[in-house]
Amino acid sequence: IMVQHVAVGTWYYKVPPSATPKDWLKLRENCQEMVYAQHDEDDGFVKVPLRSSHGKAGGLNFVDNYITLAYERPENRYNSEQDEAPSLYAIADARHQFQPDFFISCVPCFFNPDESLNRRVGFTQAPQHYPEYQDKFDYLDNNNAQFFRLNAMIRNCCGGVSSCGTNGMWQLAQRDNTTIWQRRLKRVRDRDDRLRTELIEREQFHTSCKIEDTASSLDRVLVGEYSHFVNRKLSFGMSKSPEGFLGAQQRWVEGAITLCLQWVTQNADAHGQAKRNGPLLWCVILGFTFYLIALLRLVTVQYTSSILVMLGFLSEEKFDEFIRLPLRPLIHGVYTWLMTVRGGHSPNSYSYKVYEDMTLQFMIWLGTCMVCFTALWVFTTMCKCCRRWLTFPNEMKWWGRLLISFDNLTYWIWFWTSFFWIGFNMYLAIWPAKFHFNNLAMMSFLLVATFLNYALIIANSFRFSIMESMDANEIAFLSMDNIWRANQLFFMVGPIQGFSVITGTKNFINYLLYGQDIGGWSGGDLTQISIAIVKYWTTMIVIAATCCWIYLFASNPTVDEYQSRRPGCIIFTFIAMDVLHPCIYLWTVGNKVSKEEMAKMTCYQKLTSSGWWKSKMATFILNEQVTNIFRFVNPAYMFCLPLLVFYNSYFGVSGGFALVAVGAGH
Repeated sequence: IMVQHVAVGTWYYKVPPSATPKDWLKLRENCQEMVYAQHDEDDGFVKVPLRSSHGKAGGLNFVDNYITLAYERPENRYNSEQDEAPSLYAIADARHQFQPDFFISCVPCFFNPDESLNRRVGFTQAPQHYPEYQDKFDYLDNNNAQFFRLNAMIRNCCGGVSSCGTNGMWQLAQRDNTTIWQRRLKRVRDRDDRLRTELIEREQFHTSCKIEDTASSLDRVLVGEYSHFVNRKLSFGMSKSPEGFLGAQQRWVEGAITLCLQWVTQNADAHGQAKRNGPLLWCVILGFTFYLIALLRLVTVQYTSSILVMLGFLSEEKFDEFIRLPLRPLIHGVYTWLMTVRGGHSPNSYSYKVYEDMTLQFMIWLGTCMVCFTALWVFTTMCKCCRRWLTFPNEMKWWGRLLISFDNLTYWIWFWTSFFWIGFNMYLAIWPAKFHFNNLAMMSFLLVATFLNYALIIANSFRFSIMESMDANEIAFLSMDNIWRANQLFFMVGPIQGFSVITGTKNFINYLLYGQDIGGWSGGDLTQISIAIVKYWTTMIVIAATCCWIYLFASNPTVDEYQSRRPGCIIFTFIAMDVLHPCIYLWTVGNKVSKEEMAKMTCYQKLTSSGWWKSKMATFILNEQVTNIFRFVNPAYMFCLPLLVFYNSYFGVSGGFALVAVGAGH
């Protein structure tokens, strides 16, 4: 296996005790392969692996060291303060080409308004853009449009956009260039069962997983640096095949799982202050865990007192005086108004005592969260006074960046949501269900959720469109196609993420126990498996939606059962329409039957030819007219969903989940 240390089968070179960076390239020329029973007479020399990383990060680190070595040459020195200044390192993948205004747009982000260098800006990131794939024909969301055109713009408000590998520019601080090697703890024990250190070439970018961009971004967040997202098409790329993009999705999730396990087990390949600030991630994890516990307590335990009272931070008398007594008249007034609107009590109305306790419990929970948030804000603000000798978040934006990094490490945990959403609607379509809620209140909730979802999209697009149009005419904006493709991706990648949990955990174990180099990958690495998973998963959804309708009419339901099961069938059908495009595309891509060959076929040959059927399916589904219909059906359905709840209350639960957990709401 490929490992990161010197072992049998790997290439290495020897470094004498007196070696300097000037000797680095000459020493690398004398590399050799480690073999069994090799006699070593150079007792004072240290063996250094020729490649401590076989992935992209290894190449980036080599270039960084090479440029540093070239910069130290006398003819390249300025003999001024510039020699001690940081450097900028821009990355363009092999399939990407910077546009002429890339540096003009990115370099100013590293400076303050007074033109002084801002050393807290870690890197800039420009979106990936593939001009050969228009949004309406980007069946597998190759452009990753919703991330770059919405999520990244929102994260940029606190400087929390993570690096995406290509189209990024990093600010690298001046380092000690008296050596180009560094010590690292071995991950494999020696024969005497002891862990020792080894010498490797200096690393700037992480080599411990397949997503070196996210891992290196996390280092910058932990030391208090932030990023800038430049929302312009500053680099054009030659895209992979759309089906190859599914393999990239699998690789990203696999890398996130590995990186998460490395940080949780304290085995992350972090550097310097970033490694010492690792406990900051645990602060975020504990905060999120307490928030989940508070939510579970809210919906499972009946209480009218705050956790602050239980912990002794507030007395029961003070809580009554300042919280309970002022809230009760307000709750009673709202209850009276609601009863007036509804025309009095009905058989399904709650008693006032139940309504009061329920509302009071929620308001206490909300108030407790606000108190905790305020306490965090006060403590963070106080940290500004001692930031010179204490590396701790001294602004709320820093906590925002830590939360985003936490999401980058753990988003794969929620892979089950797409399975739940599909399974829940399939259950509703097959078995009658009963829910107890007021459809007018649910409709109001769905209207507010719909308004907030699209207000978020429109406001951010409008804000950044104005901002970027001040210095450029070409901007990247979010369209209805992008929202639709993001919904498709939500339902498609669930099985891939579940599969990646297995492969990512396996990679982490190999990394931890054997020192395996898991930072590299081959072009077809698990891509065919990912394609097969998505192909059969989407086919199952389409077939299951059809079967649900057949079963609905074949089972002779009563009127009540029909009203209960029909909403599940309708929503499941819209899910099937979302994944129909990628399903047909994956089944028909690579069809080798040409139009000339089909013209020569007889009727029998056409009916028995899989190539002819694939061609007809692609022609019928993958065209501009059908695409235009599908891409507007989904947003129209989201707008109509609140009104459908008023007509049939069984749309309520499914609709609420759809607006909160799918698409822009997700």
